[in-house]
Amino acid sequence: MNLFGSWFGLLFISFCFHQSLGSDQPNIIVLLADDLGFNDIGYHNPDILTPNLDQLAKNGIILEQSYVQPICTPSRASLMTGMYAYKIGRQGTPIPHKQPTGLTLDRKLMSDYLHEQGYATHIVGKWHLGFCNESFLPTSRGFDSHYGYWGGSQDYYTKSYRHGYDFRDDLQLDLSANNTFSEDLYEARVANLIRDHASNSPDQPFFLYMSHQATHTPLNPPKMYEDLYPNIKDDARRKFSATATAMDEKIGSLVQTLKENSMYDNTVIVFIGDNGGNPVVGGGGNNWPLRGMKGTVYEGGVRTPSFIHYPRLNRTGVISNQMFHVSDWVPTFLHLAGASDQFIAEQNFSGINQWRTFEDPDSEELRTEIVINLDDDKGTTFGALRQGRYKYIKNPGLWVGWIPVPDSGIAEEFDSVKEVDNKFLVDIIHLYDIVDDPEERNDIKDLLPHIVDEMDKRMEELKVDMVYADNVPEVEGGLVNGIWETGWC
Repeated sequence: MNLFGSWFGLLFISFCFHQSLGSDQPNIIVLLADDLGFNDIGYHNPDILTPNLDQLAKNGIILEQSYVQPICTPSRASLMTGMYAYKIGRQGTPIPHKQPTGLTLDRKLMSDYLHEQGYATHIVGKWHLGFCNESFLPTSRGFDSHYGYWGGSQDYYTKSYRHGYDFRDDLQLDLSANNTFSEDLYEARVANLIRDHASNSPDQPFFLYMSHQATHTPLNPPKMYEDLYPNIKDDARRKFSATATAMDEKIGSLVQTLKENSMYDNTVIVFIGDNGGNPVVGGGGNNWPLRGMKGTVYEGGVRTPSFIHYPRLNRTGVISNQMFHVSDWVPTFLHLAGASDQFIAEQNFSGINQWRTFEDPDSEELRTEIVINLDDDKGTTFGALRQGRYKYIKNPGLWVGWIPVPDSGIAEEFDSVKEVDNKFLVDIIHLYDIVDDPEERNDIKDLLPHIVDEMDKRMEELKVDMVYADNVPEVEGGLVNGIWETGWC
């Protein structure tokens, strides 16, 4: 009897352990859009046709105070590590193709953590976290597979950038991708991954990082998507809108495939824009009515469309105005995957586990501060910090105002001729009340000098933990016989 009881107890423990690491762990899908601005999604702007994203957001929680980094590589670095970019030396420029560096190897990535928790891990699309050495590649950083490209930009059809071809199936060069619209390729690969997982590993949790090429330049969407926007006269805006709709269609296909393979109900879907839209030099993006654009620390550069959709969360039609940072996703996903609070705390993430925010969007705000960016150039501090309702900006660099949609009848707006004429002046500071003034039109630094002093002091304190930006010079390497290769640093 005792033997039977002991055997039954062990069996019960084994069953519970399997349940905790298997079917009870949700599948996790991260959908990252490239250069999609605040005004570039249907639920913010009905002129953009994104019905699938709108439906997911409507039946989930829209994160209206979701912050990312001002530009591509830093946002991806923060998303993958759970760290502020300035703490890992990635607060500077995006990694160009010939730069001999990559995302620090001193930190585990989201993929590493989830792999350790028993997940199958896949990335489809853009990497842009370094490829000069194989140790920087996604398949060396916790991902079971990668289908897509290593660099930061390429033609949607030829897969070429700076005279080099860049498209891989894991480490293997994939020339068959040439002349096929990238988002079509991603749609097919994602469907195959989901079907294969459902057939062969139904009890294993599934993680997909779908890193879209859309809506980055150079914009050349299939004509059938452009034809949906006959009233948009501006060429770049029409092509951008068409590319956003193409991406939306692929996301709709992904969701349908999840449903067909009985994976939808237990899948957490997160959507994020990696930085503000690019409204200049053919970019076609837009962040109206927010100030700024891609590459700036104003709201239009760092606050992008984002939402979470999870059928089991049973939260629909919710708009959350609680502060959220892209670094929060790693600890939040670790919590969902079954990691203990102690383990998460031991990782010393910049991000925090925000799951309670999703379970009860009206609960007390978990975040009171976001370091939007922080950098230093020869002793001069550059950056932006948000604490509660206040946002402090120090030496923002390139001046930019409010850029409306082309042909909208609204003139581009400026507020300071001095700053326009002196785009890179230092010793420029701003203070805004983001709650009452989300468009950053009313600088209140002279009204609240004590807040300016406190936030400036805090910014200087934060610099103690700053790792200087890894902006090493480019070298001659990487491009071999018209192919971008690894193994040159």
